[in-house]
Amino acid sequence: MKKTKLIIAGDLLPMPCNYDLFAAGDAQALFGEKLCTLFASADFRVCNFEGCFTDSDCPIEKIGPSIKAPVTTIKAIKNLGIDYASLGNTHSMDYGRQGFLDTCQTLDENQIGYFGWGGDSASVKSYAVLEDGDRKIILYNTTERFENAPREDYPGVNLYDEYRVCREIQALKKQCDYLIVLYHGGIEGTHCNSEKMRRRFHRMADNGADVVISQHTHAVGEEERYKNAYFLYGQGNFCFHFRPDVTPLLAEGLVLELDFSDDGFRVKPHRILRTEKGCVYDEQQDLSDFYARSKTHDALLSGDKQAKAAFEAQFGKDCANWATVFFSLFRGVNSEDAEKRKALTPQEFGEYLKNAYTRQQLLGMQMFMRNEEFNEVGNQILSDLLEKTDTKENTQ
Repeated sequence: MKKTKLIIAGDLLPMPCNYDLFAAGDAQALFGEKLCTLFASADFRVCNFEGCFTDSDCPIEKIGPSIKAPVTTIKAIKNLGIDYASLGNTHSMDYGRQGFLDTCQTLDENQIGYFGWGGDSASVKSYAVLEDGDRKIILYNTTERFENAPREDYPGVNLYDEYRVCREIQALKKQCDYLIVLYHGGIEGTHCNSEKMRRRFHRMADNGADVVISQHTHAVGEEERYKNAYFLYGQGNFCFHFRPDVTPLLAEGLVLELDFSDDGFRVKPHRILRTEKGCVYDEQQDLSDFYARSKTHDALLSGDKQAKAAFEAQFGKDCANWATVFFSLFRGVNSEDAEKRKALTPQEFGEYLKNAYTRQQLLGMQMFMRNEEFNEVGNQILSDLLEKTDTKENTQ
């Protein structure tokens, strides 16, 4: 019985520390022989390009990093054998229209397919079709909203809208044997995934998705088997050296091998380890932590109170890592805060910011974030204010 093998990798984009190797096309130096052999054994190879390929020096106006790679660095990616790239993510639009055009041209010239974005809101290409003989597999890409929304006259990504996405999955599944969703979202820097994420995965599977994989979190999460579907909550990085410090979360990732046949599919995760300039196959294949988390995750879904308490404690701890950023943004420009930041340790400064608000103020902030009406109102207020104070063209 003929099988179709897919290799799906996580976040990938050349960084200054390895531009030279990518531009030289040296896949062996970046990924090692065993990982290159694994990719070569597949019928199709897929990854997420976490940024754009452009030589533009004009990023869009946003909070947070703008990520790109020179167009010449595509060479090692081509030599690794990548056939398709998902581009519905949080950084693919960091260099606006020019970044979009340059990336499309670079991938087209290197015969690498792509999906998950488009030149305007009417032409977003959400999926790619893989055909192997009589077998048809569809790759579908959707992402959470950042500074990446398409407009009538501006490129952007396939944003997650539950009703529309589930309808599209339902329709596409009728046209193929297997449907794989690459979902770009979740909370960065945590092994845990929220209840909202789990609900979304379940609904996509209920509408026909056979495999759902979340990227973006830069951490390996858990796996789940739901009905006849397979979920991977957090694939971790493939080769994405944005942060120079190698934390335990960033030190590992998973490459997913999927073998499809007429009777179903088999999933095999392969653990990879980050190196100074790339990543290599983990010879030990120590997946014990991954399987332990997955077992705890299953207990959580079954209603185990102890598992729920442990999850909530860890999830709260991971979310707390964002507290200083969160409260600093709400405070805006504040001279007193600037002085405190100089005088206090990072931990002390974080506590200072938390204590700068009254309980009523915290309740008000939560209302604007939690309540759908006020969330929409708040976003409109900020959009109007930003338009009036805009000093930079945001449609480059």
